[in-house]
Amino acid sequence: MKAIFSSLDADAFFQFLAAWILALLAALTLSLAGVGNEVERQLGNLRATMLEKPASGDLVIVEIDAKSLQAVDNWPWPREYYAKAIDILNEAGATQIAFDVDFSSRSTETQDRILADAIARSDATVILPTMRQQASTVNSKFVESLPIDILRENAFLASVNVHPDSLGQLNEYSFGTTTGGMARPSLASMIAEVSGDIDQNFAIDQSIDPETIPRLSFADLIGASGPPIDLAGKKVLIGATAIELGDRYPISRFGIVPGVVIQAMASETLIQGTNLNSLGDLPSLLFAGIVVLGCILTQKVSAAGMIRVAVGTGVVLIGLVFLAEYLNVLTFLNVKAMFFLVSYILLQKFLTTTKALNTSRYVNEASNLPNEAALLKAIGNKDFGYIATARISDFRELLVVTDKESRRDLFRNFASRLSFLAMDEQIYHLESDLFAWVVKSEYQSDILGHFDTANALLQAPVMAEETKIKIAATLGISGESVDKARIASGQAFAAGKKWAWHNEEVDHAIGQKHNLLIELDRSIEDGDLDVVYQPKWNLSANRLDGAEALVRWSHPERGLISPEIFIPLLEQAGRIDQLTFLVLRRALDDITSWEKQRPGLTCSVNISAKLLGESSFVDEAIAMVKAANISNRQIVFEVTETATLADPDAALLALKLIQKSGIRVSIDDYGTGQSTISYLQRLPISEIKLDKSFVQTMVTENANQVIVKSTIAMAHDLGLKIVAEGIEDQQCMDMLTKYGCDIGQGWHISKPISSEVFTAVWLDNNFEEERLSA
Repeated sequence: MKAIFSSLDADAFFQFLAAWILALLAALTLSLAGVGNEVERQLGNLRATMLEKPASGDLVIVEIDAKSLQAVDNWPWPREYYAKAIDILNEAGATQIAFDVDFSSRSTETQDRILADAIARSDATVILPTMRQQASTVNSKFVESLPIDILRENAFLASVNVHPDSLGQLNEYSFGTTTGGMARPSLASMIAEVSGDIDQNFAIDQSIDPETIPRLSFADLIGASGPPIDLAGKKVLIGATAIELGDRYPISRFGIVPGVVIQAMASETLIQGTNLNSLGDLPSLLFAGIVVLGCILTQKVSAAGMIRVAVGTGVVLIGLVFLAEYLNVLTFLNVKAMFFLVSYILLQKFLTTTKALNTSRYVNEASNLPNEAALLKAIGNKDFGYIATARISDFRELLVVTDKESRRDLFRNFASRLSFLAMDEQIYHLESDLFAWVVKSEYQSDILGHFDTANALLQAPVMAEETKIKIAATLGISGESVDKARIASGQAFAAGKKWAWHNEEVDHAIGQKHNLLIELDRSIEDGDLDVVYQPKWNLSANRLDGAEALVRWSHPERGLISPEIFIPLLEQAGRIDQLTFLVLRRALDDITSWEKQRPGLTCSVNISAKLLGESSFVDEAIAMVKAANISNRQIVFEVTETATLADPDAALLALKLIQKSGIRVSIDDYGTGQSTISYLQRLPISEIKLDKSFVQTMVTENANQVIVKSTIAMAHDLGLKIVAEGIEDQQCMDMLTKYGCDIGQGWHISKPISSEVFTAVWLDNNFEEERLSA
């Protein structure tokens, strides 16, 4: 319940109230504009479908259908056929015979007399139709079209007028019509023998399935064998259902149906007493508005709770109208109330989100503590003295032992611990592992004593919900800026100290590193880096399989610089893609030239973990391979095991695109991460590359022998090739061959060599034969 009920601050209260007012105005505007009628109709149809019921069976439709028109091939029919129908229905025991057939014009005198006599001798009540219509196209006066005098002498008259809505649908029916001061009951009210206000309409109950209304073809009624169904005690309605006779209208649930069926459905509505009184849309709108307003005024319901209240109110209204219609009590309209509730939810969400966005500018989402923007706003242009920072040293380990919620608790408790050191100054959470505060002026003269107390404060574990966690932290201080205080804490960690002042000399070293990065960028741009190749040997076939492309940088002043130095620099700066493109471009050029001498060789290119999540890089790399004059399957992209674990979903998507293009994928440094066999099965890879730390010591360490042997077996069971890197002697190579390893790589086979040496030596068949015989 805490998630729903909590004390609101003034801002939240006025936000909720503003959302309520705007939502109510929107709903009232909707009501006045008549918008939402179609939605209301569809909701009514849905309820009708769920509450569907059969007709009463008391009313039978005698259809003037296509079969009847074929049996009597001239239309309009001689009236003797209607007379015959009346006689047969009387003989069958019908209690009421209603016609939805026009008798306002004369036939022959004989035919009119035959029908009039049949009506006169009928024991069943005969009802004939009347129609209220405009006198002419130029005269707005309405007149009532009546059956001819001789027919209406012994018959009851009833109006068959219908009232289409704005969409042309007949979803409502009236109790009657008034023409020239003469009130005439409707056909449905006469059939059902139910009276009502002559000017009042009622909704046709569309939960009544019209297919369950008993029907009888007129042709079968007057046929030689007589009516095929029992008509004793039934009310009968005679009308046209044949398409060629027209008289068809649309209703919302069943589409276009014959007019006589609509008359029957209206009659069934009155017979079953389901002409429910509608309260309209105002009561449900008032109910929804009062419930929501009441919850707002309590000032005890949270934002999430108000949304639940709104949703719950909507559910209650839907349930109430469903129950009321099921019990045949009444009905009401819900669309305006639903529009109000949805509008309220969206407006509240919008206002709450807008406030949250404004607030989030100054709040760290991970801890709900003020962030760096809040610190900068607080110090402004004032003389703040000193800024202190505390950087958690083992933050990556914390990610393993905490989740989002426990980490939030940990951060707040750590900040509370730091507040003792900060002497109750506000603690700011700048980065995931970095906190800061302003050092009070009274302690600025004794910074050494101020920070020496940090050791004692951080000795005790910090709580993360129910878990105790030991936190190590390094502190930094600067009197110049927040950034320099941030750098100082990093300098303290690098120097193995508990705390440190910001050091300009260390900054100079960092500057040197950036200078190196600039020079590296220039070398990439000018193409001054070298790509070398380390041969890969097929151990089972005892022949050359291909090579791995590796990059080397020979600096004109610093000499040969290890990739372990400059590649992390590029990764940290987000520029590793250009180096990768350079290596890939050189490798494609070289393997294309090798193809003439030794077709089918493979070439592996390393892909940085940081590039797997960049779709633009993946697309361009694939395009480069496709453009080369070789098979895509000759190129292998090597990605580290840890790269696929960093963001599994992004890695999986990228690897699928690479595999789909035909480029093969190899998992490099396998065994150094924590991927499981089930995870490997999900990855679209062709091979795994066993890390050299296992291979180099497998001859002397039994444990690594077991790991290598089992990994080879596992790879083959998964249908993968396995490559072993780090082969440094023949004994290791023989053992890998014995275990069934597919490909070998290492200094025993060859150290990395230039493209020219690789072409001159390794592509020479004589050299390979000499190696085979060695």
